[in-house]
Amino acid sequence: MDSLAPVLILVTIFTAIVLMVRTVTVNRRLHQIAKLQSDMQTRLLEKFGTSQDLIAYLESPAGQKFLESATIERRNPFGRILGSIQAGIVLTMAGLGFFVLQGQWRYVEEGFLFLGTMGLALGLGFLLSSAAAYFLSKSWGLLDGRGDARVEL
Repeated sequence: MDSLAPVLILVTIFTAIVLMVRTVTVNRRLHQIAKLQSDMQTRLLEKFGTSQDLIAYLESPAGQKFLESATIERRNPFGRILGSIQAGIVLTMAGLGFFVLQGQWRYVEEGFLFLGTMGLALGLGFLLSSAAAYFLSKSWGLLDGRGDARVEL
């Protein structure tokens, strides 16, 4: 039972590395997409000779689609709220599990108390965050389609 602490440390380090690699990969992909969109839009705008031509194009259905394509990301309040709820439930259950395991091994009792406290606090924090996000999104009209859910460049 004394070998549990090194296993927890290795799992934590591995998880941190995986999360860092995932974050870098996602950010790199979003950066490449934004750069490609920006280059394409710049080349298209350079094709117009006068500002009247540009205004006429932007008022057309194709121009409206062009303006809509200038968004990098669409906010998804449902996805963000659901992600917070899932993280909150998982962390809360992990924290409670560590509290249950706390009395099982006398050499790692303090470690389980720490992990249980942190897991429970983080889990409850995520759940409170998701509740706040839900009520704010609802009051701002993001959940029923009334609000503008686009991030402009």
